[in-house]
Amino acid sequence: MDRTLIKKYIDNQPQKVVAKMDLGKNKIEYQGILQGQVIKEIKGDEEMSRSFILTRLVNELGYAPDRIEIEHEYTAGRPHTNTSRIDIVVRDAKGNAFLFIECKSPDAYASDDRDQIIEEQLYKVAGMERTEGNSVRYLVLYTTAETIDKVMDECIIIDTEKFPTFADWEVSRDFSNTLPARYGKAQKTPYIKASAKDLETDFSNKMLNQLQTDLHNVLWGGGGTDDNEVFASLTNLILAKIQDEDEKEDGDTYDFQSMTFAKDGDEEFETNEQLFERINALYRRALKSKLYILDENELQKSYVIDSKKFSLSKLKYAVQRMEGLSFVDGKNSLSGKDILGDFFEGIIRNGFKQSKGQFFTHINIVRFMLYAMQTDKLAIKRIKEDKELPYMIDPSAGSGTFLIEYMKFITKNMKYRNRNADGYNALLGTARAVKDKVLSDWFYPNHRENKWAQTYIYGSEINFNLGTAAKVNMILHGDGSTNIFVKDGLLPFSKYEKETAPNALHGSDKNELYQNREVNGQFDLILTNEAVICGLTPEKACNFKEFAA
Repeated sequence: MDRTLIKKYIDNQPQKVVAKMDLGKNKIEYQGILQGQVIKEIKGDEEMSRSFILTRLVNELGYAPDRIEIEHEYTAGRPHTNTSRIDIVVRDAKGNAFLFIECKSPDAYASDDRDQIIEEQLYKVAGMERTEGNSVRYLVLYTTAETIDKVMDECIIIDTEKFPTFADWEVSRDFSNTLPARYGKAQKTPYIKASAKDLETDFSNKMLNQLQTDLHNVLWGGGGTDDNEVFASLTNLILAKIQDEDEKEDGDTYDFQSMTFAKDGDEEFETNEQLFERINALYRRALKSKLYILDENELQKSYVIDSKKFSLSKLKYAVQRMEGLSFVDGKNSLSGKDILGDFFEGIIRNGFKQSKGQFFTHINIVRFMLYAMQTDKLAIKRIKEDKELPYMIDPSAGSGTFLIEYMKFITKNMKYRNRNADGYNALLGTARAVKDKVLSDWFYPNHRENKWAQTYIYGSEINFNLGTAAKVNMILHGDGSTNIFVKDGLLPFSKYEKETAPNALHGSDKNELYQNREVNGQFDLILTNEAVICGLTPEKACNFKEFAA
């Protein structure tokens, strides 16, 4: 949590609920609100979250400070034998609890104890509020999330009129995520492209680390599903989300989100089955446009998840956690670091287990291979002589480690090393034709610095789940995914078909040097796992003009 960002927000608001905040001494004072217990210390990030939402409630959401109470104490049974407190209560004119808020640190909010927190610290404590003669409308589990330069709400808002008990809510897990203003309805505002409620693109490592932890705790929790099945389902969901972002026009409502609809003047959540059908349609369109699966019979037999192994409630949860973030435009590539790519690599490390016949090469070995082969010098040579970058392929790509590391390597060495005052690699010389090529928006522009990869990087992977992971991995690294084939790496070159250009893998010619076998001479480098290399016969390996590993 970036405490200074929260303090900056609080200091800039005109109405002061936080009278004093000293981050160095961990001291805080509240004013203008009721305090069941006077708070003077910042004992953890939970207090920072509370100070932020209190300030927002008064300044942005239209609630009067004198109707807000913190640390209200409830005593069940004999005095002082079972005492509970609620972090924040926002009361209406009759004294009823309109918002019943439990604040947490981002880490606690993302823990696998969330259901227990909702049941014990919200539903049960709300029952104590009712014994005092007051109703409770909305239960709110709250924390803060951060982009690079602002703080946002991260919350689960449960309508007790629809779900009066935890058991009622546990079945559907429907919730809103937008705090109501001025005692209005807590609604789920849909995400619409190019609107005030568009996807968030400017987020931090901390925000994605929290998301990764949250998804892992819930999706992998509870047993009944092995690691690889959960990983494959989550990868398919991310692919569907990417498809949604790619195909939407300005003004379109995104499909990758949990929807609500109006019914009898109220808001109703769609069923889990309705959500599944819409996300599955996205997934099938992604298979066609991104994995080049064109057979309609095969598409109709494809499902984004296996509902017998990955429940629809987990599907809804994953969609709700990812729906507000852009997985296409939400990159931080100006610094040479792609945080969405790091996010997915973390999921791969924690979620996919190596099994027989599958090998995951450590990235340090891949980086050593790239330098040992002097790939940086080869790239400079190719740019200067041919105005091209080296074509690279991994015929057994796995989750894409070799492809990703090659992409990072080329961008780092061509764009960031040996830079002169013009931001140009001095080793490339001063020829105008080279400069025009390298400095053009086509090569590695700031907004998408791995753009070159869509022409020069290729990969194939016979395992469907790994091939999908490689595709998603490349997209989230920004990207080169257009040339990832979920196919056997030993097929004839004519079998690698796709609807869009370029496709350097598709063509070949017979070559006398290789006994008139079909040879594809487009590639400068073949980088792949050594276990695969050792398994190739000379006849199969010679399909490529040069083989390096």
